[in-house]
Amino acid sequence: MFEPEAQYTLQLAKTLWFNTYRGVVNTASGEYLATIRLIPAIPLDRAEVPQDAPHVTPHVVVIVEDASISSDQLIEFEAKTADLLLGLLRRPEFSPESCQFFYPSPTDMPARDHTSFQN
Repeated sequence: MFEPEAQYTLQLAKTLWFNTYRGVVNTASGEYLATIRLIPAIPLDRAEVPQDAPHVTPHVVVIVEDASISSDQLIEFEAKTADLLLGLLRRPEFSPESCQFFYPSPTDMPARDHTSFQN
């Protein structure tokens, strides 16, 4: 069950795709919250783009593949998960400034007892 005040833990693993990771988010007590896929969005070096190209910031695309949270818990889930991810992924060569979360359409999700994106 979602615990609003609980700290989160994250287990990350590399996947067979370049620069793509998979993770599981749990509460501090070990209860499952979500399975996520991470894709770091790393901007090209300025030398590789035209001079008038816009400046972009590095970020992380977070695809929530499965979760045991409801829609009214999304903001808190995203805020805590983003804080955790931004801290864990920060490197001298990649310092993401934000996370962009994406969720499957409820009609595309298989009916499972532990998955709920409904009100």
